[in-house]
Amino acid sequence: MKTHFFDVTDIVLYVEKETSVSGIQRVSFEVIKRMVDRHGTQFVHLSYWDRARREYVAIPSDFIAEMDEFDPDILSAVFFGKGARSRQETAPTLERYRNRPMKYWFHYLRSSFHAMRGNEAHFNKHNSSILEWRNFKAGVLPEPEPKTYDLERTLVSKMAQKGDRLVVLGATWAIDGLDACFQGLADNQGVEISQLIHDLIPIITPEHIAGDFSQEFYRWLKTSMGYCTSYFGNSKNTSKDLKAFMEEIGVERPIQTVPLAQKFTVVESKTAPKPMKGPAGPYKTRVDRTLGLRREILNLSKVPFVLVVGTMESRKNIWRLAQAWQRLSREEGLNVPKLVFAGKPGWYNDDFNQLMRGTDNLGGWVQFADRPTDTELGYLYETCVFTAMVSFYEGWGLPIGEGLSFGKTGVVADNSSMPEVGGDMVEYCDAHSLDSIHAACRKLIADPAHREALEAKIAATKLRTWDDVTNDFVDLLSDAPLLEREK
Repeated sequence: MKTHFFDVTDIVLYVEKETSVSGIQRVSFEVIKRMVDRHGTQFVHLSYWDRARREYVAIPSDFIAEMDEFDPDILSAVFFGKGARSRQETAPTLERYRNRPMKYWFHYLRSSFHAMRGNEAHFNKHNSSILEWRNFKAGVLPEPEPKTYDLERTLVSKMAQKGDRLVVLGATWAIDGLDACFQGLADNQGVEISQLIHDLIPIITPEHIAGDFSQEFYRWLKTSMGYCTSYFGNSKNTSKDLKAFMEEIGVERPIQTVPLAQKFTVVESKTAPKPMKGPAGPYKTRVDRTLGLRREILNLSKVPFVLVVGTMESRKNIWRLAQAWQRLSREEGLNVPKLVFAGKPGWYNDDFNQLMRGTDNLGGWVQFADRPTDTELGYLYETCVFTAMVSFYEGWGLPIGEGLSFGKTGVVADNSSMPEVGGDMVEYCDAHSLDSIHAACRKLIADPAHREALEAKIAATKLRTWDDVTNDFVDLLSDAPLLEREK
């Protein structure tokens, strides 16, 4: 059996700075973990570009079996010899800053000041208390021994045999030296390299792309044609876009489509609070559901709301969506939910930001959930009325499917790959028409029977899972015919 190397260069670079997980990293982790579970560590290795040594190395994949979820502590320990600041060593309210030393210490001093002043409200809004803060500073919390990983690193060029497969699921553009390394593996070792393309957005909608990234992406994609023997597209639309690019530059390579999942699984963290003691019942269930949530996240569900998930960038069309919400909020007799944006700030949002500042977040109709954890995001999906994704273009549209997995329909733009995700279970709109976005949102708000009919379709549909995604990858990587699976 041929050896499969899974490139994790993007994960190495990501975990160096971040403690959360993005859509691309979620895809990579889910697929790699299931491939290890299925084929064993003997035939699956992780590989990455070591920037310091300028070498492409492979490591054993055994540690993946220990991970129930994307765990930055384990990954930092594996790749850098030291984990991110452990959760046990992280002060209450500062979880999001534990891999950002400067911000961590700034907010540490700020919280210390509030504790000294007896400002309980500061801690309450972060689901904590002054007592918990003081207990942490007094060393009351246990300090487990950090686990270390001493994994052997071997040059892929020394391990790889002709016909072995290198699978690149993440983003590897603009990494100095990596293209030349891949070209060498293809030319000298006969390694078959397959790249998953998540989208061609940088060269399809360059007006929404920051800096000179569109040029960098174009150069990278064109260069990759020299060493890749095949490509995967994460949607039919992405595969279509990739084929059009190949035709433009006069290249032909096999493209196989592996649609992503329509599922979102909240995996309980190893450090998650344990359920409260007491007999089972609706009161206890409601309280248990809030454990581990920041107060500001929990507070968002005090009134009905519509959820928008993703980085807040201009491509997401959030200015038009907010304009539609402003119209809705002015309609008499319409019971309008709030609009909640869950994600992190992006770029080219001057129009949206000015609207928010000038109207005080539309008079309170718009609220924000900054960088929610998986658990918090799951809670928001579970408690929202419906979701909204009215982007100008997407490569797949993970939040659409994640909402479906919680039984929630959504307002979705009818372009690019998004109809592949939403099927007949969502309400579509034209991303370029404010009237269309307004009408679609209004229909789901004003017509509960229609919304319930869409929810019934969701309940009757077998949604695509990460196991389905992995099964398709396994079939393709084993050179077996790809079976059509029920979507």
